[in-house]
Amino acid sequence: MTTSSRMTYAFARDGGLPASRFFAKVHSKHEMPLNALVLTVVLVVIFGCIFLGSSSAFNAIISASVVALGVSYAIPPAINCLRGRKMLPPRPFVLPGPLGWMCNLLGIAYVIVTTVLFLFPPTLPVTGSNMNYCIVAFFIVIVVSVVQWFADGRKNYKGPVVELVGGGDEDGVGVVGGGGGGGAVYAADGEVNDKEG
Repeated sequence: MTTSSRMTYAFARDGGLPASRFFAKVHSKHEMPLNALVLTVVLVVIFGCIFLGSSSAFNAIISASVVALGVSYAIPPAINCLRGRKMLPPRPFVLPGPLGWMCNLLGIAYVIVTTVLFLFPPTLPVTGSNMNYCIVAFFIVIVVSVVQWFADGRKNYKGPVVELVGGGDEDGVGVVGGGGGGGAVYAADGEVNDKEG
């Protein structure tokens, strides 16, 4: 609950959820994201009720979350490979050319294979009750995500908040670009001011 509520809070803080302002509030007395915690509890209870009603539906949701996690791991190296492995900034450790390509492509291939395997039914012969409905749950998540992006996310999502510790200009202020074309100004003291770019 703690991890999920903090992730919900962080995503809402960045404008990535419907009603982000509500879920990004930190309770003044308890100093915790209470609204995000309540949302997390409600969702966990709903998923628990789904398990009581249908184990196939619950298994589909769990399988879809595993597939989504794998796909999320494959997206950064896939983008890196599609851009010729030249988009990352200078860093202390870089895998040499062919080895880097091999590691990226091997990781992507692993995710593809495991994703396909997670979509298989668990037993044979396949019936309506033992079918793996993971692909249906995953498709629903994709549809909801795309609709949310076009309805609200592309206007309000700014990208992760980055706090500068020192650095920036002489006043300790830096500008960090956001995912939605905007950005935000962050001071070394944690003060955040929205800035359209």
